[in-house]
Amino acid sequence: MADLHVMSALVAKRSELAGQAQLCDQELQRLAAELGHLDATIRLFAPAYDLGGIRPRKRRRGQRWFAPGECQRLVLEVLAALHKTSLAVLRSLAGKGAARAVELAGGGRAWVRA
Repeated sequence: MADLHVMSALVAKRSELAGQAQLCDQELQRLAAELGHLDATIRLFAPAYDLGGIRPRKRRRGQRWFAPGECQRLVLEVLAALHKTSLAVLRSLAGKGAARAVELAGGGRAWVRA
């Protein structure tokens, strides 16, 4: 006979999935009823309207890795740290004579090998 722990876990998982399926069925019935009400209302205002021509709008699921604005903030923090570290390395190289800063025509600065 199968291991009791395995059977218990399988039965519990099936029970969980059956409950989820039942909730989905109830939600599907509710949405179908709402669609029926909307269709009837549309027919009241425009009896000849082609309801079959209305395409379902796809719901886009947003990413769930970051809270709103969090990714942008993190990227800016990393870029600021990278900028600061890069300048420190370039200044260190300039002190050793391995690099030097040159002025650009637009007022900016670039680094080149010495």
